[in-house]
Amino acid sequence: MPTYKSYLVNAGVSVISLVFILLFCELVVFRFIWPASDVPYNDFAGGLVRYAPHQTGIWRIRNEIAAPYAINAQGWNSGIGDYRLDKPAGTLRIAVVGDSYVEALQVAHDRSLGERLAAALAHDGQRIEVYRFGISGAPLSQYVNMIEREVARYRPDLIIVLVVHNDFTDSFEFVPGRYTSSFLKLRVENKQVIGEIPPLPWTASSVEWLRHTALVRFFYYRWLVRPENLENFITSAYAEAGGVSANIDTSRILAMREEIAAVTNYTFVRIATAAQAMGARLLIAMDGDRGTIYQGNADSPALVLNRIAADSARQHGIPFVDLHPAFAAAWQANASRFDFENDGHWNEHGHAVAAQAVAEALAR
Repeated sequence: MPTYKSYLVNAGVSVISLVFILLFCELVVFRFIWPASDVPYNDFAGGLVRYAPHQTGIWRIRNEIAAPYAINAQGWNSGIGDYRLDKPAGTLRIAVVGDSYVEALQVAHDRSLGERLAAALAHDGQRIEVYRFGISGAPLSQYVNMIEREVARYRPDLIIVLVVHNDFTDSFEFVPGRYTSSFLKLRVENKQVIGEIPPLPWTASSVEWLRHTALVRFFYYRWLVRPENLENFITSAYAEAGGVSANIDTSRILAMREEIAAVTNYTFVRIATAAQAMGARLLIAMDGDRGTIYQGNADSPALVLNRIAADSARQHGIPFVDLHPAFAAAWQANASRFDFENDGHWNEHGHAVAAQAVAEALAR
C-alpha cells in the first residue's frame, strides 16, 4: 500500500515537473518556437490613458493575425512615427480619434484607416499628415476628453471621429476593464446628461506584470482562452436569435433611445465646440453593421444608432458619413469580408473601404 510519504514524494515530483514545463514554455516555447502575441504596456500621461512610448511588437490572434505595431513617443500606435506640434507650411494635418478601430492593432501600423486616408487625399504634391489617437475601449465621452486634452495641442486642420455602436451606452454605463475607470464618463438621469465623471489616473496594478508573461500573452491574447468566452458563446446564440447586432444587445440598447440621443447630442456639441476653438473642420463617421451585410439583410436594429447619430450631426451642422452603405456596396462588388474570422475588427480591406468612403465624403 502506498504510504503517506510516497504521496508527498509523488506530489512533489508532479509540482516540480509542472514548474519545469511552465518555465520551458515561458522562456523557450512561447517566445521562440510558437510565439505569443506581443502586448504593449499602458501609460497615463496628460490626463489620458494611452500606451508607454517607443514600443514595437507583433499583435497576434491565433494563426490569422500577425500585425506589427509601433507606439510612438506620444503613446499612440502610428504608421508615421512621432507626432510634432509644429506644422510645416502647406501641410494638411488630420486627427483621427476613436477606439480600437483607430488604434488598429489588428493590421500593420502603416495599413490602417489613417495611413490609407492620407494616401487617398494626397494630390498635387500637397503634404498630408494623419495623426491617429485611438485606445481600445474608449467611448464617445472619452473622445471628448482626448480631443480637448490631446488633439488640440496639434492644431489639426480636420478632425475625424470614428463612432462604433457600443460607444453610446459605454459613455454612461460601467464597463469592466483594466483602465475603463480612466475614461471620462457622463452622468445621465431622467434621459438627460446632468454632469461628468472625471477619469481616474491609471496606474499599473501589482499583477500587471502577469499579463506580459509569455504564458498569458500566448493563451489569453493569442489564443483567446478567456473566462468571457462562455459569455461570448451565449451571446452568439442570442445573436442568432436576433438579439445581438453590431456587437450590442439591440433590445436593451433600443429601450434607451432617449438616453442615447441625449449622450449623442452632448458629446457632438462638445466635440464641435472644441474643433471650432482650434480652427479645425469636423467630420463624424460611423461604422456599419457588417454582420447584417453578410447575411444579406437590408436593415438591422443596430442601424437605429446610425440614424440617431446622423440626426444629431445634422441638427448641429456637423458633416456625417455613415459607413454602412459603403460596406454594403463593397460587399455586393466582391463579397470580401471587412473583418476577421477570429476578431471583429476591420481587416485591411475594411480599413481601405472606410478610408475611401471618408475621402469621398470630404471631397463632397
